[in-house]
Amino acid sequence: MAANPISAWWKKNSKTAVIAVVVIAVLWTVAHGNGSAKTKEKALPDQYASKGRLVLIHAKEKSKSKVPLVLVLSDDNTKTKIFETDSGASTLADRKHFALVYPEPVASQWQVDPNGADAQYLKDVVTYMSKDWTSVDGSRVYIWGLGEGARLALALACANPSQFAAIGVVGQFDPDPGPNCDTEVPTDRERVATLDKNAAARLWTFSSNKKT
Repeated sequence: MAANPISAWWKKNSKTAVIAVVVIAVLWTVAHGNGSAKTKEKALPDQYASKGRLVLIHAKEKSKSKVPLVLVLSDDNTKTKIFETDSGASTLADRKHFALVYPEPVASQWQVDPNGADAQYLKDVVTYMSKDWTSVDGSRVYIWGLGEGARLALALACANPSQFAAIGVVGQFDPDPGPNCDTEVPTDRERVATLDKNAAARLWTFSSNKKT
């Protein structure tokens, strides 16, 4: 009976083949690790005042270099996971290399109070991301909000201007610009009534020109 050529080849080249497979696996892992972050829902650990509260995180763990952090606050009665998908913010975070979190309100309602439980929760989220998740550039922490999330973002920025490098708001119900903190915080604004490609381009140029 003739010898199996595949069996003979394997006996001769098995070590080389195994090494090649290992190298390919390592290269795939490196490439995969440098790709898009995965979105994960986490509960804040027991050492935080807001322990047990959930946050949706889109950021690589243990980044070697410091990255900006952006908090995105949805409107009331909005499911955070759906908001993440519909907003497209996670795709932008992958492209621009920043850490992104979607804090989750209790019972889908934000408490718009700079000294309230949600204010403490957002502080805890920033600390958790910095200490337990990845390497955050503390000088580049940003907050963006929609609707009631925008009102909370404004309230926090006015109460503690040094907490965030910049703030973006859309569709808050209070009269523009919502909570007034012009005396404490230098402001510059770009108003947009309808969102289209031209408006998006203006907003991106506006934010890119900021020193922060």
